[in-house]
Amino acid sequence: MNNFKTLLVLTALSLALAILFFYYPQIIVPWPYGTFTFLFVMLVCFWTAFRLNPKSPEMMQFPQVSSRIATLKKYFMVMGLFFFFDGIAHVAIPALYPYDIIASHMHTFSHAIFFIGNALIIRIPVSFMNTRWVNPASWLMLALGAVTVIWRLIHTDKLLYIFGPENPPIVATDQMSGLFFLAANTIGLIIPGFYLIYRGLKVGDFIARSRAVFLGSGMVVFFSVGPVIDLLHNQYTQLVIHLLLAVAFFLMGASALYKETEIVTEKSSQPNV
Repeated sequence: MNNFKTLLVLTALSLALAILFFYYPQIIVPWPYGTFTFLFVMLVCFWTAFRLNPKSPEMMQFPQVSSRIATLKKYFMVMGLFFFFDGIAHVAIPALYPYDIIASHMHTFSHAIFFIGNALIIRIPVSFMNTRWVNPASWLMLALGAVTVIWRLIHTDKLLYIFGPENPPIVATDQMSGLFFLAANTIGLIIPGFYLIYRGLKVGDFIARSRAVFLGSGMVVFFSVGPVIDLLHNQYTQLVIHLLLAVAFFLMGASALYKETEIVTEKSSQPNV
């Protein structure tokens, strides 16, 4: 089984288990539902990063393609770390040690890592716009991250028992932090994501077109997780979050793993990232 099919099977299995655990939560008791979500996405990120090899002898013959794969490898490694620490903030601390300040600082730390991830992934779509904009785009993401982290160290999160005292609380951010996240994700995910989809649909080569659409679609779907967390506070929230994260990281992983043996045979020029 090749890497793309393995990723597809992992994603399909996680979607099936997510639905099963949602309707029959007693299966995973005493573990909170979110434990499964964060573990799965972290696994996919680290596994995808491990499978990407931008320095293989074949890949090194095509420096532009190798550079793009190297960027994706770094991104998946960083996001694996993000989901590990964000899982502690959203699941472990509220369930085991529910103190506002501890959950807030862990949440802030995880999102500092998240902004590093945004600074990496934005390089790929921006490189197709203008290669001179690649580094400024990354620095913009890091600057937004720094401002957000400073703000959040002053204005900390709160733990809210919106599902009753018998259930673990959720981490609630202040409105300005939410606006910082929205601005960063709009610039770093949804705009470049839609651009990649638009650019990819104009490419004649099917494999190159598929990879561009996969990555762009994954970025757009990943963006949608934030509004769901902020706006959808009911019994379906955790299930929807899992479904969106699973689909988003399948698509982004597929952008590198789909027909990976043919990656060095693409005729279209790929910008350095």
